[in-house]
Amino acid sequence: MNDRTTPTQYWVTKGATVTNGGREYVILNLADVNLVLARDIETGNKVLLKMGDIGPPTLVAEKPAAKTVEPELLDVTEFDWAIAQKRREWIEPLLLSRYQRSNALYDEIAAEAQVSRATVYRWVTAYRATGTLSSLLPMYRNRGGKAKPRIAPEVEAIIAKTLAEFHDTDQHVSIAATIKEIRRLCSNAELKLPAVNTIRARLNQTNGPERTRLRYGAAVAHAKHQPIKGVIPDADWPLSIVQIDHTLLPVMIVDDKHRKSIKRAWITLAIDVFSRVCLGMYLSLEAPSAMSAGMCISHAILPKDAWLRRRSIVSVDWNMWGVMGILHMDNAREFRGDMLKSACRVYDIDIHLRPVKKPRYGAHIERLMGTVTEGLKTLKGATFSGPEELYEYDAEGNACMTMDEIEKWLVLFFARYHLEDHGGIGMPPLEKWRQGLLGTKDKPGRGLPARRTDEELLRINFTPFIERTIQAYGVVIDDVHYYHDVLRAWMGVMDPEFPKHKRKFKFHRDPRDISQLYFYDELSKRYVTIPYRDSSLPPVSIWELRNAQGLAEKRGISKENEKAVFAIINEQRALEEDAAGKTKVARREAQRRTEHEKTRAEKKKTMPNVSAPAKSATPPPAVHGYNPDDVQALDDE
Repeated sequence: MNDRTTPTQYWVTKGATVTNGGREYVILNLADVNLVLARDIETGNKVLLKMGDIGPPTLVAEKPAAKTVEPELLDVTEFDWAIAQKRREWIEPLLLSRYQRSNALYDEIAAEAQVSRATVYRWVTAYRATGTLSSLLPMYRNRGGKAKPRIAPEVEAIIAKTLAEFHDTDQHVSIAATIKEIRRLCSNAELKLPAVNTIRARLNQTNGPERTRLRYGAAVAHAKHQPIKGVIPDADWPLSIVQIDHTLLPVMIVDDKHRKSIKRAWITLAIDVFSRVCLGMYLSLEAPSAMSAGMCISHAILPKDAWLRRRSIVSVDWNMWGVMGILHMDNAREFRGDMLKSACRVYDIDIHLRPVKKPRYGAHIERLMGTVTEGLKTLKGATFSGPEELYEYDAEGNACMTMDEIEKWLVLFFARYHLEDHGGIGMPPLEKWRQGLLGTKDKPGRGLPARRTDEELLRINFTPFIERTIQAYGVVIDDVHYYHDVLRAWMGVMDPEFPKHKRKFKFHRDPRDISQLYFYDELSKRYVTIPYRDSSLPPVSIWELRNAQGLAEKRGISKENEKAVFAIINEQRALEEDAAGKTKVARREAQRRTEHEKTRAEKKKTMPNVSAPAKSATPPPAVHGYNPDDVQALDDE
């Protein structure tokens, strides 16, 4: 039996097999960043195929392969991440097309890693199939679950003590001497000697700055580990460095129904430093957050053909996609959270945060946002930066474009921007992007980036998460109860590291639509959706919920009373609908809700494979007679 799992990405390269319209083709050459010359495997005909119309090759299997996803990665130890990173460094020459991938090179890497050539082959295959650093984690050795610890607790204690008292000192003891000392102490204690590479991996854990400070002092640690020392590192290839930031658009927008002014929208943009192309964007009425950053990053990584079709934009292409090497952001709170760190680690993206109050480090994204701002000032409803520009112009009275129309205008703006000469690079951004990928007469290209097939998983990874225990009634988040039968197996499970405490699980949630959670079920090895326990409750955003809970408390109603809080939400919606034609605040809230409803419709199209098993006809025995209004949230005790 062919025991192959579904790859999460595929490469559009010369000789690769792809599909189009149910037929398989072999790529003969790359005609452009959006066109490939391919040969029909069955008929032998040569055709030009658009990039957006091709898909991954069909897997040959006797039965459909199970869809696989990453494990819950925040549970992975730093030690295992260090091992994965080291493996990634070892196989780097085998992943780059400009290196000759000979058996001799495999043998050389195998010798350095002290493993067999077959193991190196497996590492390369796993990484190329997924493009994720997590595919190289030690836990991937055992298909039944996480790998068991390879080092006895006594050996762990000796390693930790030796690193602290022997290596991390101002004597500058070498790594070789430290390894010898650890193995000597283990031998004296009649313990199994840890492998040299195991000790080296432990030394590569993420406490590098602290270790350097102890050995060489604070000044050397700052100089060695500061991400940026004065200028941004060179971006030699497309996607090597991507900058991201937010700005408030200088134009008033109107609501969909009354077409009256409501407010300005925020935009999050991502720019490729090498070529200056705009890789992705996210438009929202909400203030910048981790969610808007995650949405922009996922938009930058994924191909945009289907995204454009869903918006009925067929006149232009947006042929930029791919996982970036370095993600360069400022120090804003939304960029420093656990969600972005975890998601970027999955896709092997290094996060570099710009120094505080030093905008020159983000000059490329700042210039792009300035270009967008100047372009928008030509629209009706534009706001201006000061009285000298404003004069007597009525921005609200002249506003005429909805969120959807502004979004389409921006897509067309970027299409034009990509074709115009850019002073910083001496050519149009699209041409620079093309040269970086396909190469020139003097310099080879990096090749087209991999196209990902796990769109729904990628979107979940870049969605905020919350940790909660699972009780007999399900799970409670923000005083809203969620339940599904898939949670039964995890009710009351104790934390393996802290046996007296219940284990906390991670639930991803889109704040624009909190009617369902995304939960990684370790039994089925996939994410499933967990809905409201009370299915009669309407989908709402987190902002609507918090507003209603505040109003409930003013009325003397407990915010834990779900029915009453959601009744207030319905009451507010009715009032806003009546007042929408009269007040800007009401129109703004109504339009926010409209945008969130569009989000729900979008998720049904982009995340079709994330679903939960069929619901049980009866609630679990432990919760017969359950009334959510009478139950306290035990997670907060």
